[in-house]
Amino acid sequence: MTDEKNENEISERMAKKAVLASMSGTILEWYGVYIFTVGSLYLAYNFFPKISTVASVTAVLLVFAVGFFMRPLGAVVFSHYGDKIGRKKMLLISLLFSGLGTGFIGLVPSYVQIGIWAIILVTILRLLAGFGLGGEWGGAMLMTLENVKEKRGFWGSFIQSTPAIGLILASVAFLILATIYPSSVMYSWGWRIPFLLSFIVLVVGLYLRARIPETIIFEAVKKEKKIVKVPLIELFRDKNNVLNVIYGILIVGSSSSIFYTGSVLVPALYEITKVVSVHYATLGALLFGAVNTVTVFFGGILSDKFGRRPMLIAQSVSFLAIIYFAIIYKTPASFLAFLGLLSFAHGLGYTAEGVIVTELFPANLRYTGNSFTYQFGNAYIGGVAPYASLALGSISYFLYPLFGVIFAVTAIPVALIVKETNKISLGIEAGIKE
Repeated sequence: MTDEKNENEISERMAKKAVLASMSGTILEWYGVYIFTVGSLYLAYNFFPKISTVASVTAVLLVFAVGFFMRPLGAVVFSHYGDKIGRKKMLLISLLFSGLGTGFIGLVPSYVQIGIWAIILVTILRLLAGFGLGGEWGGAMLMTLENVKEKRGFWGSFIQSTPAIGLILASVAFLILATIYPSSVMYSWGWRIPFLLSFIVLVVGLYLRARIPETIIFEAVKKEKKIVKVPLIELFRDKNNVLNVIYGILIVGSSSSIFYTGSVLVPALYEITKVVSVHYATLGALLFGAVNTVTVFFGGILSDKFGRRPMLIAQSVSFLAIIYFAIIYKTPASFLAFLGLLSFAHGLGYTAEGVIVTELFPANLRYTGNSFTYQFGNAYIGGVAPYASLALGSISYFLYPLFGVIFAVTAIPVALIVKETNKISLGIEAGIKE
């Protein structure tokens, strides 16, 4: 009993170190994503000045979506080596890509200064950041979950809280700067400061990650000589793994569509229709992030107790109950209320989503399985949600939420079909075929 207690205490200490190191980088990754969306009006003014406000914001969101297209490629590359040489090394390299890709956007001259090259450079930097993010999430989740024996929903919540924390930091950065500087300065050069700050966070993240050891489970995979030559090929050789990839992509796609519908589309609609100001919309984004940060832990703890699948269903049902009210009853007060409710709905299932797509795959293919699944669903479903929603809304106002609604509905039967994973082992013996 004493040995088991000591083992659990060591496991918990390892988990805390791994969580801190993983979060430091993942927060930077998501901060880079959300300074792009929170500051979309400033970016539109600087890089797409010759078209209308609606069209220029839509163009910025398209560049935002383009960055997501690199995430599956990043997932394939980083996870290949993550399953062959280790999680830690890939986390250091992925952080470099994302940190530099984000920071250098703050140095790109405006369209007025260098013309079309401004748009090309920003797009390239978004692609680099997206490539890094493709390998980031999977490694961070494994660095955490492969170092704990129980309460994986709770520990996974720390990684799943990072998008909301990134959103909070991005919102706070723009709120503080907009308070300090007049609007003319923010549109001129003040918007660059949040991007440049990412260089500082990059250095801190690299320092913390360099100090953590490799995960216990990957070391066991190496010791038992279970590393495969080409993990992606091995992943798709097994019928069950293929089905789990498909289920996982639909689950992730639904959850990320819900997130971006709430955090990007709804604020954009309220801004475009002049219901709220840019400053007020940024406050709304801050609220969304704060509520989400708390709710992912609530959802994660519940997923340990009741299972991952019930939380996925709760996420979709809650979103479907709220979204149309959010776009119909538009007032400044309802804006904050609906953002809080949409954030709560997303947070209920977000930890369950991230943990289940990690738990579904065997140890020697786990980086490849969780990264490919998560990033494909995020890039090709969730990442295009803001742009696709604005395009649908140009046909009819009531089509704005349709993209998110379709995938939220799809996720319910998928959650009923997919295997429940909250009680399985993640050890080397889990799913590795002799």
